[in-house]
Amino acid sequence: MRNDKITNTSLHDLDWAQQDRARALQAMHSDALVRQAPAASSRCGTDVAGDDRRSVRAQLSGKGDARTTWWNVFSWAYMKMVPGADLERAMYAFHSMHHTITLARLGFSAAVLETAGDIERRGVIAAARRCVSKQFY
Repeated sequence: MRNDKITNTSLHDLDWAQQDRARALQAMHSDALVRQAPAASSRCGTDVAGDDRRSVRAQLSGKGDARTTWWNVFSWAYMKMVPGADLERAMYAFHSMHHTITLARLGFSAAVLETAGDIERRGVIAAARRCVSKQFY
């Protein structure tokens, strides 16, 4: 973009870090940075990053849990939909949502396992009666 065409509105939309990001991405994917992981041992200091879906290594090899993608989608939607939003509030809302979903999923899994155990021990009808008679708070 030429300097004589710059206005306040175009300054707001300029991506000032585009070249820096491109250089960083190019450096991250260069062959010089890719090294073999040290052999795993049974002692302290075992390299488990290859097995952890949250690790940078898993993200770069395409085996990650898409955490960054979810954050990018959520933060974009939050910034567009919530008036006066900033990244700090978006991050707080993202983590609150994540914790709520995780706890709900764990509670649901525990209820399913408990019902499966009831079915094995007492049968389907008794398990259904117990589920219906429970009060949820």
